[in-house]
This record gives sequence, structure tokens and C-alpha cells, in this order.
Amino acid sequence: MHLLVFEPRLGGHHLSWLKYVAEDLLAGGHAVSLAIDNRQSETIAAHLASLWSAVRTVDVYDRRGKFRDGSKIGALNLCLRESGADEVFLNNFDEIASNCLRRAAVGFLPPPALHGRLNGVYFRPRFLAGIYFPPGNWLKHYGFYKLCRSSWLKRIFLLDETLIAAAEKRYPNTAFHLLPDPWDGDFSGNRQGARQTLQIPDDKFVLLNYGIGDRRKGLYLVIQALLTDLPSSKDVFLLCAGKVAEDKDILQGLQKLEQLGKARVLNRYVSDQEETLCFSATDAVLLPYYGHFGSSGVLSRAAAAGRIIIASDEGLVGYRVGKHQLGTLFQSGSVPHLQEAIAAAAALTPKEKEQYRHRLLNYASTCDRQAFRQALLLPFSRGER
Repeated sequence: MHLLVFEPRLGGHHLSWLKYVAEDLLAGGHAVSLAIDNRQSETIAAHLASLWSAVRTVDVYDRRGKFRDGSKIGALNLCLRESGADEVFLNNFDEIASNCLRRAAVGFLPPPALHGRLNGVYFRPRFLAGIYFPPGNWLKHYGFYKLCRSSWLKRIFLLDETLIAAAEKRYPNTAFHLLPDPWDGDFSGNRQGARQTLQIPDDKFVLLNYGIGDRRKGLYLVIQALLTDLPSSKDVFLLCAGKVAEDKDILQGLQKLEQLGKARVLNRYVSDQEETLCFSATDAVLLPYYGHFGSSGVLSRAAAAGRIIIASDEGLVGYRVGKHQLGTLFQSGSVPHLQEAIAAAAALTPKEKEQYRHRLLNYASTCDRQAFRQALLLPFSRGER
């Protein structure tokens, strides 16, 4: 099959997922075209490395930097025609979902050429978790139902194992598949060497906050916890890696922690090599999400590194950490409970740490690149929807 992978963005997980998906579809014997921002082609080519020569690209933007044909779905339709692909794979179905589903609910359907040819990864289908609240969810649910019923959507991949059964029951004529949130790389590096490279004290209990630092990810809770009276706070150190949102309170809080010698902040894009150093250098990984919906690639990486997770008790992340006993949960949004969770993690015995490490590595094996490739390719094999 010839598949057009649609990915107009590069931030966050987008570039890594573009590489994963292109690499695995090619490994499965499929031809691949990429609908991308060709203004960023050098960056994409460098990230895809040897894959670049095996794919063809079409541009989703016009010369003014606007989506071609006036919209994302218009650009998608145009790119499909130009590429000559058999079907579309949306690297992030959320890119078109909100507008597309609302329009479908009131009778405005996608371009006819896309009928029965749409596949993709739906990261945050909030209406699957609650059709009637907030009220806007119902409209998206109804639009999604209409598209599924009329066979517009072919294969939809979800990252949430708790939503598959409901999706299969509610939405006909569409195949739903579970896709693991993958990790890649070697997270078995030497702790002491990693700390020396990153200029982190060797005698501290190091907490890692990794990824985009915004309020939804709970970084402000971590700052409050470390700036107040945390038990044994002199022994706790924060490594914050990833671009921090332009939030004045968060930026000032991180600056203060650095001034107190309680944090090291890498407020920028973190390379793959630095990523593995960060996880190798840490003792526990923070996932203090607040109001976050869906999966977390940071959880997969923490598991691969065998590092205990400290997470809020909400949503899918809290569910996974609790079910698989991957770490310590605290009441979402509560600074005192977060402080207690940090103190409990720091007080674990060597035997308890090893028990956690064993469970974490077992979980990591369910979401490594091999597991991802198998889950992605199987639905495209002969005889599968």
C-alpha cells in the first residue's frame, strides 16, 4: 500500500512520531509519502536520516505559510491527490478532528476523495471518556458517529486501553486499535557519569520534570512543593529539562530554585542524547499532571530507565501508574500530598527500589519500538481492516 503520512507540525512529540511511523510503515513493505512543512525539510531530513531518501514529500503550506486550499483538511485532500497515495495516515488525527467533527455533525462532510481512506492516531478523543460533558463533547461525538457510520474512517489508533471497548461499541464501520506510547533509545547509562555531564550534585535525590513545562503538566506544583518546607528538602534536587512555557510564575520559581542550589534547568529543546542523560541521572520522574487527558511518552521513558514515577492520581497516567505499581500517586493538585509522595519515594529501601525497577522494566517492554511496530502494522496486513 502507498500511504500519505500527514504531519504539518514538528513540536513536542510530532517529529519523533513522524520518524517512528515512517520507519515502521517502510519496514512493513509500504510506500510512504510525507505531507509536511517543507520550510522545515532540512530539520526533518536530519531527524529521519537514512529514511529521507526512501520517502517522497509534498508541502502542506503555500508560499504565504498558509494551509493550501484554505484549511488543514483542504491541504490534506490536495496532498493526497498530488502524492497518488492509496490512503492517508494522520500522524495526529487531532489536527483535523475538532473542526472536522463539528462540521460533520451539522452535515458538512470532508472532501469526497477522502471517503474510506482516513487512518490515524487519535491522541485526545475526550468525548470517548464523556459524551455529554463538557457540552461541546456531544457535538464531536455525533460528528464522529456520522463519519464512522458512513465509513469515512478506516483505522483509528488509540493510546488509551480504557477507551477501546467503548469506541468499538458506539461507532460502527471503523476499526479501533490500541497503540502503545513508545520509547526509543538506551536509558541504561551510568548515573554518576550522567550527573557529572549535566552538572548535577551526586549526593542528592534527583527529580526529573521532562518535556514541555506548562501548567497542565503540573510544573507549578513541583515548584511550590520544593520552595516550601519539604521533608529532607536539602537532599532533593530538581532537574527540569525541556522548553518551559512563557509563564512568569513558573519561570521565576525555577530561577529561585536555581539560585538556592536546588535545581538545574535546561529551558530549551533537549536532544536525544541529552534525553537519555536526563533519565540516567535521575532517581524519580515527575508526572504531576493537572487536567491532562491521555497518555504520556514521559511515562514510557521513565519505565525504560527503571526510574520510579511520582504522578498525580488523575486520568490515564494515574491509572497506569497505579495498576502496574510503577511508583507513588498523590492527590491531583495538592502540594502537601506531592511533598509526601516525594518524601516517600526518597525513603524507599534498596529492596523496594529494585522491586519497582523490575515492574517498570516489564512495563517498558510493552511499549518499546518493537511493540509499537507490531501494533501499527498488523491492522494494515492482508485481511485486516
